[in-house]
Amino acid sequence: MKILQITSHLNVGGITRYVLSVSSALIQRGHDVAIAADAGTCGAEASQRGAAVWPVPLHTSVEFSPKVCRATRELTRRLRREEPVDVIHAHTRVAHVVADRLSRRLSIPYVTTWHGFFRPNLGRWLWPCTGGLTIAISEPVRQHLLKDFHVPEARIRLIPHGINPTPFEASIDPAQLQRLRAHVGLPSGGPVIGTVARLVPSKGVHQLLEALPHVRAVMPNARLLIIGDGEDRARLQRLADALRISDAVHFAGALPQTAAALRLMDLFVFLPAEQEGFGLSLLEAMASARPIVAVRRGGGSTWVLEQSGVGTLVEPNDPRGLASAILQTLQHGETASRAADRARAIVKERYTLTRMVEQVEAVYHDVTSTNCELRVEK
Repeated sequence: MKILQITSHLNVGGITRYVLSVSSALIQRGHDVAIAADAGTCGAEASQRGAAVWPVPLHTSVEFSPKVCRATRELTRRLRREEPVDVIHAHTRVAHVVADRLSRRLSIPYVTTWHGFFRPNLGRWLWPCTGGLTIAISEPVRQHLLKDFHVPEARIRLIPHGINPTPFEASIDPAQLQRLRAHVGLPSGGPVIGTVARLVPSKGVHQLLEALPHVRAVMPNARLLIIGDGEDRARLQRLADALRISDAVHFAGALPQTAAALRLMDLFVFLPAEQEGFGLSLLEAMASARPIVAVRRGGGSTWVLEQSGVGTLVEPNDPRGLASAILQTLQHGETASRAADRARAIVKERYTLTRMVEQVEAVYHDVTSTNCELRVEK
């Protein structure tokens, strides 16, 4: 099957990771995959994984943007003249609009994935653009589609994110861990509290910094390891200085070896954006058997933890409550370790990349069936 993935850009982020992972797995299963996007920083990686990258000017979040019209024109010409595809899979709001226009012009069935939550507005009322079938990445997103956008239940498929758990289970050379510890500036001794996140205001990493003084009042040797980078880094570093904890906070930036970095952590704190659809870093921490504390935001990650019962959830913007949960988890190591082992087993059972891609592949087959009533959005 020839599949066209459309997304706004291929810069670092959760949707890009999803698109790259799904595309790579589909290629391994014998499909031809092209990705249409503003190439971004991960365009080369997409090519290395075997996908054809079709650069289009779609780096916008506004469906009325001229970029949407231009991207549609460019893809229409390409699909007509050169490279027809069997199905289109769109991943962002503007990609949904482009896919809908391509589908109507060229009679190509399309699928959308909703990676989060959106406010109903005029554009969404005029152009629902939900596709022949719509993939919801979590149960809260599925409910959002039903209640706020009135997508028929028969057209929604619940397919949670998945990861390859193997790198997070594999043994890691102690010498490699020691080199990584030195690279990020972590001294030996004392518990390491860690997180993996884009450093942007919506992630709320400041909550973890504000909790750390309360943790260190009980555990003076506790340290905080932050993996990730972004526009908010300088502000967060100033906050660490203001809180007088900068000597205990290690901003490691983006690291290629996430699996190894997670092994340095005695506890993982998950900080989702408000109403985030799902968090891949949460699954990676679960697969690494790290004890988990998470801020409750009402999105897919809260749903995962409530379903599995393997982490401690705290309310947002409560540094003392977050510190208390961290301390309780660190002080009850045996209980936390058992929960972490259950978390690893749950990832292998419910949230693998193989399982996710098999379900996505089934959606493609359903929507391209010659007798399928879902080929064109009603």
